[in-house]
Amino acid sequence: MGDEARVFRAPKGTNEILPPRSWRWVELTRLALDTFSRAGYAPIETPIFEHTEVFARGVGEASEVVTKQMYTFADKGGRSLTLRPEGTAPTIRAILEHGLHRGALPIKLSYAGPFFRQERPQKGRFRQFFQVGIEAVGSDSALVDAEVIEVGSRFLEAAGARSRLLLNSIGHPDLNCRDGYIVTLREYLTARRDALAEEDRDRVDGNPLRTFDSKEEKTIGVMRDAPVITEHLCDACRKHFDDVQALLRELGIEFTLEPRLVRGLDYYTRTAFEYIAEGLGAQNAVGGGGRYDGLSEALGGPPLPAIGFALGLDRIALASGNADEAAPLDCYVVAMGERAATEALRLTTELRRAGLGADLDLVQRSLKGQMKDAARSGARWAVILGDQEIERGEATLKQLHSGEQESVALADVLERVRQ
Repeated sequence: MGDEARVFRAPKGTNEILPPRSWRWVELTRLALDTFSRAGYAPIETPIFEHTEVFARGVGEASEVVTKQMYTFADKGGRSLTLRPEGTAPTIRAILEHGLHRGALPIKLSYAGPFFRQERPQKGRFRQFFQVGIEAVGSDSALVDAEVIEVGSRFLEAAGARSRLLLNSIGHPDLNCRDGYIVTLREYLTARRDALAEEDRDRVDGNPLRTFDSKEEKTIGVMRDAPVITEHLCDACRKHFDDVQALLRELGIEFTLEPRLVRGLDYYTRTAFEYIAEGLGAQNAVGGGGRYDGLSEALGGPPLPAIGFALGLDRIALASGNADEAAPLDCYVVAMGERAATEALRLTTELRRAGLGADLDLVQRSLKGQMKDAARSGARWAVILGDQEIERGEATLKQLHSGEQESVALADVLERVRQ
């Protein structure tokens, strides 16, 4: 046994997407980017790693993401780099670096890609995960908040992920409401520090808002009676929140007010929202987002109010079902004989060049084996070729669902499959 070759496994917490599930994955990614583009959100690609300071300054040095979850390493030049744990800070960094904010506002961008956090792996939560998202940068209007939330809701509906929208406002750190509320919340938590879960006690002095996001039962019990920020909003934040709600109602977007909803990163201001899906158990949030009006300044840029969301494709795929969709094939070409094998490759290539999905046997299986492959492929048609049929310039076209078949001239196969 000691001489056997080692079987390597993927790192713990990663999620490999294999066929046939990968077809559904590609479909969801394409659907997301198509949905976002119809609202004017242009795709952006940022590096898979950034200078660590982008996240330390943007996400917050005391945040759990920065202190416990980031994959950070030094490169050969001694620079501290981090695999991106989220997509908003890199997007703002790219906007500032390339001067996009000097053009028309708001800047509307979308993205899709892998992200990394060293969390405890569980169902629907991975250390390498895939997100799609949008960012609208350069406007503080409630109109933008409503548009962003509606775009996310529309994508989830199109994806078949039955979800409900939770909505809150967490005020603004540059206005009186956030600072005054933090004092009140810290006083409440300080008096109950010993009743909190041990890992949440440090948050009382650091970022007490984060205690609302705890998954520890002891802390959850304490937070049930905690004061909520919606009771402390200043007039400006209250009006903004009222305007967002009115616009969502105008768009027919149903939502539930959740005064204890906070987002996990320090840069959030005012509007915060989350999409909750059915049937996912404890990990039932498929994504969310909010406003982050001070992030540009934290990264050394000018004031650029902004809002966006990120949605986890891992959980959306679980919530939407249909995980085992087959490849999008129109036909599978079956060949019997050496001459037929050559003709099968030529015909398959012709079909593909015409924009149809086509595949064929490449390991010279028997007729029975090829027909099994054709059935497994999900193709609508099997095109059967034998040397004798080729002599006559014909092929047998079999409808795999019904079993009906007919003889078709080889020259007519393309048009017949199209029909």
